[in-house]
Amino acid sequence: TWDTHAGPSGLRYGPDNLIWGAVGYSGFESQFESKQVNFKMGVYRFTKDGQYFEPIGQFNNNTWGLGITEEFEVFGSTANNNHCCYVGIPLKHYQYLNKLPSWAINADFIQGHYEISPVDTIPLQQVDVRGGFTAASGSNFYTARNYPEKYWNQMYVNEPTGHLVHIAEIEEDGAGYREVDGGNIFASTDAWTAPVFSETGPDGNLWVADWYNPVIQHNPDKRGMENQIWNADKGAGNAHLNLHRDKRHGRIYIIQHEDSDKQDISEIDPNNTNELIEGLKSDNMFWRITAQRLIVENNKEELIPQLIELAENENGNETSGLNGPAVHALWTLKGLGAFDGLNTEVLKKTLSSSFSTVRKTGVALLPDSEAGSNLLAKSGLLVDVDLHTRLAAILRASELPETDALYQAMEIATTEAVNTSDKWLTAAIKLYHREPNHQFVDPNRVKMVIPSAEEKKTRWYYTENSPKENWYAVDFDHSDWSKESSPFGGETASNAKTTWSKSDIWMRRTVVLDQAIKDPVLKITHSDSYSVYVNGQLLIAEEGVSKSYKYLRMSTESAQLFKQGKNLIAVHCHDTGGDRYIDVGIGKLTKPRADIVFELNTVDQKMAYDKIMLTAQAGQMVEIVLNNKDQMPHNLVVIKAGSLETFGQMVDSFLKTPDAAELDYVPRSRYVLGSTKMLNPGETGSVIFKLPETPGRYPFICTFPGHWRLMQGVIIVNAPGSFISEDPNADQLSIMAGGGSHDFLNHFGLLDGKI
Repeated sequence: TWDTHAGPSGLRYGPDNLIWGAVGYSGFESQFESKQVNFKMGVYRFTKDGQYFEPIGQFNNNTWGLGITEEFEVFGSTANNNHCCYVGIPLKHYQYLNKLPSWAINADFIQGHYEISPVDTIPLQQVDVRGGFTAASGSNFYTARNYPEKYWNQMYVNEPTGHLVHIAEIEEDGAGYREVDGGNIFASTDAWTAPVFSETGPDGNLWVADWYNPVIQHNPDKRGMENQIWNADKGAGNAHLNLHRDKRHGRIYIIQHEDSDKQDISEIDPNNTNELIEGLKSDNMFWRITAQRLIVENNKEELIPQLIELAENENGNETSGLNGPAVHALWTLKGLGAFDGLNTEVLKKTLSSSFSTVRKTGVALLPDSEAGSNLLAKSGLLVDVDLHTRLAAILRASELPETDALYQAMEIATTEAVNTSDKWLTAAIKLYHREPNHQFVDPNRVKMVIPSAEEKKTRWYYTENSPKENWYAVDFDHSDWSKESSPFGGETASNAKTTWSKSDIWMRRTVVLDQAIKDPVLKITHSDSYSVYVNGQLLIAEEGVSKSYKYLRMSTESAQLFKQGKNLIAVHCHDTGGDRYIDVGIGKLTKPRADIVFELNTVDQKMAYDKIMLTAQAGQMVEIVLNNKDQMPHNLVVIKAGSLETFGQMVDSFLKTPDAAELDYVPRSRYVLGSTKMLNPGETGSVIFKLPETPGRYPFICTFPGHWRLMQGVIIVNAPGSFISEDPNADQLSIMAGGGSHDFLNHFGLLDGKI
């Protein structure tokens, strides 16, 4: 990294046998399995051989802390003002979305307070977030039993500029967590004391690494305090040069409770099977992880029977209710490959364990198969009493093949009140159904009604002085405001037509509409937070920055704010620093434009379509028009490749539900790419959808009761420049060139005849 305070840190062996770590704003860029990985500021994991890398949690500034609890919950901390972050849904679950909608949640900033609590009155050397966390680092959890129970699985955050180690008390909050200020476990009056890393040691005590340096801050601060000793010159690591930096001293402290006991284990011989098993049974996670790593690294398959016995042991090792030995035995079995088509009875037993941590581990280890799906469906964990286990189960369901049993279990889970009120569970259910991003709209589908400055010269009344409270009301008098052209921006905003110099700007504009806007879309560029009002009512309020214009689909209810005739648009934008800019327009959503259109008819007196084979290219927008010329109702449902039999079984089961007819007999399955409504005789309907990027054979069927087995067709989806045979049994062609691995199906179809 080009910057010494923005690189990787906190590396450790995780319960899942992968290496975990944190990285600051230097980020990470590389290729894995021919896919580009770009990741900044957060926590990640990777395999020891470096062949797999996965971003886990995205944070919002320099990330110097990673903590993993005994429940395998993942937390972190950033240097500035976010000293406690919880990662509830790993980023991989959102890969199918190009942009994250407002409901998507990955990392939650759960800190419960701003201030730190130093124990002396000496001035602190802090550049920003003064009096708070500005260098929060090396956070970890206490995962042993030498301390009283109130310290177990609590987060310890180092703040070197405050000369302290903070206790971040973690409390359950639905399927997530929140932090409460627990004070400090360590604080010093020595101005050189600078704790930067804490972790649970082999003796069951908290070990603290003290940088012990009079100069902690990376950057100089010309604002200065009386005790500041900066200069503005920077060295090779992008840190300011300072003769007072100490490069020779450092300390390690062990914080020992007065009632602590000596650990039973001081070392583990990797060749001693008894010591390895005793290590897994330890009440100190340090030794459990160490024993697990040694067994996996040395491929101790002879221990599998003992590991199974430990995994099935319901007694646990103490009163915490965690059963750490069973959890680590299960992950050790995973590391040895013991679940590769084997020992499914062990996993089945874990799903009914009395320990939520064991149930959650069992969920993570389910095989990626229909058998795994059905095990999860029958387990009842999708409505588990422990909401963290429930969250893990729903997320795992989103990864597994959708079977009829899993679909029905998820339908029940979806109706649970807590699942629709908890933000984590709500997001997980949306992920299961592969809910698309309805919020961000393709600009090609938007017809501008109230133009932004990009469409035509647009003038607004505006002020940079705080107006009265009802500044957004229709009858507010803005006659003393200035009137200029947008975009508004600071001196560094290249496209600004009018200079905006203060932290806030208020804007008003009256427009005349020929008719109301039925499906409104907001077009906006902004820095930073903004709010938009229409005719005195809030349309949207949002934080963040968007340098380029973005198009946001507004809710159906918001369409009622617009009316024929005069409409008042009012905007407020607040800048927190750096560039500032704002411009707003409003359009309406139009029908997507199809790349290719197919017209089909139903065949009179037969359960059939008149065309049963269509051909298109991967990624195309397709419209299928269906004319129902039969004497009974029909529809057309396009589903994913390879899902016909499974989806058909779901249709058969779905017919028994009370609202099946109301939903046109189409299950709300993630296999569905698009569907027409159920068409009565003589009716015409259509469906527009985007084909996946992967070539293949995509079936379409009618889901009216009893029809799907006979009324079928297929869309042959080819990669550009190739084709897939109409013969489903044709040989498959794959080619590799240049050395490396590729997803061949994205480039080649099926061989038909001679090459």
